Amino acid sequence: MKNTTIITAVALIALAPFAIFAKENSAVPATHEKVVAVAAKTSTPAGWLDDFEAAKKQAKAEGKDLLVAFSGSDWCGWCVRLEQEVFSKDGFTEKLCENFVPVYIDNPNDSARLSEVAKKQNRPLTERYRIEGFPTVLLMDADGDVFAETGYRAGGPEKYLESLEKLKSEGKANPEYRAQKALRNIPKGQDRAKRLHEVLAAFPLDVQITNQDYVLEVLEADSDGSLGYRAKYPYFTTVLPLENELQIEMARLSKLSDEAIKAQGSPEDKDKRLQIVISVLSENSEKLASIRERAKSAKKQFADNAAASRRISALMRQINYMFKYYIKPKPKSSADQPK
Repeated sequence: MKNTTIITAVALIALAPFAIFAKENSAVPATHEKVVAVAAKTSTPAGWLDDFEAAKKQAKAEGKDLLVAFSGSDWCGWCVRLEQEVFSKDGFTEKLCENFVPVYIDNPNDSARLSEVAKKQNRPLTERYRIEGFPTVLLMDADGDVFAETGYRAGGPEKYLESLEKLKSEGKANPEYRAQKALRNIPKGQDRAKRLHEVLAAFPLDVQITNQDYVLEVLEADSDGSLGYRAKYPYFTTVLPLENELQIEMARLSKLSDEAIKAQGSPEDKDKRLQIVISVLSENSEKLASIRERAKSAKKQFADNAAASRRISALMRQINYMFKYYIKPKPKSSADQPK
């Protein structure tokens, strides 16, 4: 496969996660003509906000909830369809704003489609809410706690609004959401970790992941395992460290690639630059291989847990992508050859 993409400090880190999204949503291609209709100065639909923190403040002041749409406006076909068939229809946003503050969190290939605020916040928010495909629409309260999730739905704006009302009613009554709100009200004090654990331990993994900060607080309080909490959160003690390790390693490889390109005079020819990157990655692939092997073992451990297995599979896809397209196997030394 010939690929003239140059992996720079930004591109290398961004490459793998969003390659997965693109494959999942490739059935309906987003053409240039369709996308132009979405964008004005930014890709944010008229009447929507793209500043998440400002939206939370507005929702709190107006006594409303948040509707947060995670999109890929210039590559995700289903995102374009949702915008064209629902979000952009006359009267939809006005009706939506009666109960929600609408927020658009775009993840386009072209960053020029984003405001300065969106450029800084969108990727961290996408990771924080563990978005695994586009479009994803989350219903949240003014604190940013999720009580329902949806995405593209056929049927037009009226049916979409009806579905939102049903999701809101059911979501706000969900015991897991009520428990999430209880976490916020646990005061600081000597028994805080114990009380957090009592609430968190009853959650399924996907809800624990959403409340990751609280889980990490419990783990920190039981750093040596003597309280018995750590054993209840194997995903966070096994898989999450692998995800963090991969992120750090991708950043390291990105830096090495940039330095190697500069050391060779920053050649303008894309194929030459790509070969430099491939050489650097191939010579420094041991860490990625180690993470992949440990991820394979972890996948067996979590075979019966769909949420954990899904996260491990995503991690392995990122690494496998690198080995397939950017890392060449090292030739065996004479000592390795059979006698």
